[in-house]
Amino acid sequence: MGSPAIARAVVEELLASGVTDVVICPGSRSAPLALTLADAERRGLLRLHVRIDERSGAYLALGIARVSGRPVAVLTTSGTAAVNLHPAMVEAAYSGVPIVAITADRPGSVRGSGANQTIDQRELYGDDAVAYADLEGLDEGGLREAVAAALDTGIAQAGPVHLNVPFAEPLVEPGAHAVADVDVRDRAQEPTRRGAPLSTLLPAGVDAARGLLIAGDFDDEATRAAAAELASAMGWPVISEPSGNLSSHDHALRHGPPVLGAPFPGSHSPDVVISVGRVGLHRPEIQALRSARAHIAVDVPPRLGRVDPARTAIAVLDAVPAADGSADPSWLASWRAADAEAEGVVIGLLDDDALTGPAVARAVARHVDDDDLLVIGASFPVRHVSSYGGSLRARCICNRGTSGIDGVISTAWGAALAHGGGTTFALVGDLTAIYDRNGLLAAPEEQRPDLVYVVCDNDGGGIFSSLEQGAPEFAKDFERVFGTPHGADIAQLLAAPGVDVRAVDTVAELRDALNAARAGGVHVIIARCGSRAEEQALVDSVQQAVNAALA
Repeated sequence: MGSPAIARAVVEELLASGVTDVVICPGSRSAPLALTLADAERRGLLRLHVRIDERSGAYLALGIARVSGRPVAVLTTSGTAAVNLHPAMVEAAYSGVPIVAITADRPGSVRGSGANQTIDQRELYGDDAVAYADLEGLDEGGLREAVAAALDTGIAQAGPVHLNVPFAEPLVEPGAHAVADVDVRDRAQEPTRRGAPLSTLLPAGVDAARGLLIAGDFDDEATRAAAAELASAMGWPVISEPSGNLSSHDHALRHGPPVLGAPFPGSHSPDVVISVGRVGLHRPEIQALRSARAHIAVDVPPRLGRVDPARTAIAVLDAVPAADGSADPSWLASWRAADAEAEGVVIGLLDDDALTGPAVARAVARHVDDDDLLVIGASFPVRHVSSYGGSLRARCICNRGTSGIDGVISTAWGAALAHGGGTTFALVGDLTAIYDRNGLLAAPEEQRPDLVYVVCDNDGGGIFSSLEQGAPEFAKDFERVFGTPHGADIAQLLAAPGVDVRAVDTVAELRDALNAARAGGVHVIIARCGSRAEEQALVDSVQQAVNAALA
């Protein structure tokens, strides 16, 4: 097959598998696919997004796929361009997102010959791809079958796919890049599973009325509804990480992590903890799993099996248990009272006009509405929202598969493109924003969503101050190897065409900027916070005050 014919077959199989968005990163060897995809977009068959940075482009694809629930492809040329997709492929593998890496390649005959821009791209992503197909030397039928099989596997397992496509010259031919009309293949949906009665799962003597539900990172509506129903029926408190999206449940604690970290759980240790999805954002959560007499973990679609971080689960289930037993109203009331005490502490220490990481998280969490989407970066921002943000009305997503700071700017842009409701807000730290500032670069003709980035600028990595290496014994090396102050004007660093950048110094200014940004377009709000040492002191003082209130 000639290169244009190979490209047409690949694109037609993408369309048949339901791919409606493709990210293109420019290159020469990928020209047959680029021209074929451009023709498909012109005919309204899919939507293209062009980025010059392959790493950012892959995370853009991941953001679109995560929010839309559909597979999204990203195309690169040969050589190191293909290598730059790997971080997003890893995140997709560990969070269950169907992205398709299409790497153009030189023909197999020149591998190992020293030919320009040629590396061995076969199985480049290893086990991080749930399916792989090398299209070298296949006839049209075999090529289509290989592509369709790989895409089917990626969709069924909700994970990344790698298609390596060698192209020989001539790469392009006039009039040879138009695809045929294709029908999207029907796919069977996984049936909703019913959980076993709770009483059948618990050891003898365990009181089901003294339970706690912890919602980790997951994005399955049927599971979320079942978890909410269980907590309501059993009268259990709920602690929801932001991307568990259960913080608005009637039983959800507004400040679950500080309450769990206080002496209170020592006298109210739950007999049963049900964890749903990927948990462990906070160390007190892990301690709760270890101290419970019975921990049951629920693995949600796409069932990646990574739901028992403390290795304490007596069972790992594929469905939330069904409520079974009597509730004890005093149990929930005691947790609610503790949460109210924590709320008083948070209001007393955070609700003023000073800009701190916790105050920014609280302001953003309060601002987002039902129709909005909230994307939160790793490290302190997601922990601050979880601890101090209260009930979230907006849907929230995070790159919690591997909890990296790389690619969050691009993930948020992609998520915003796929979000069909109101505005998308992204809360990130300054290092996260700097790391992926190329994610703000888009050509004038590229679509710009309604997207607001809020960047907490405390000149470095704040979370390290809360970890063991932040102890005074390591002070002589801390700033250089952990704090990593950049000393930069973040507003200048993040300036990009078509992006409005504004810096604020108070909570009131932040609220005004958030309201103004709802007018549309892409905005970056730099929240100039205090020092990292001051922020850690504030976090410590909040926990100490909660401890005292609940002692």
